Amino acid sequence: MDNDFDLPPVRGLRLRSVLVLAMLEHGRPMQVPELAAAVRRAGFAISGRPSKTIADALRWEVRRGRVVRVERGVYRAGYVAGVTRHRMRARVAALPHGRSAVAAGGRVAA
Repeated sequence: MDNDFDLPPVRGLRLRSVLVLAMLEHGRPMQVPELAAAVRRAGFAISGRPSKTIADALRWEVRRGRVVRVERGVYRAGYVAGVTRHRMRARVAALPHGRSAVAAGGRVAA
């Protein structure tokens, strides 16, 4: 699987879950290209222009406090309740066709 055409697309709630879990795993602010790479490593493609799709998806999470916009194109994890984190992990683990999206311990493959 060398290019995004070989990967199934992920969007909406599932994309937001992959992105938030990636930020929680890294524990530091991440640039949009790093987030796009994390989605690809998890075994999924992003439809459309990845930078816009990611920014749009994260806007939803910023409003809920689960993501903080540090500056243009840079985001970090905010507060994610334990039950929400558990649901995100379960949602990502249930995605079909992706590479091992959730590694041991419920972490997004990095």
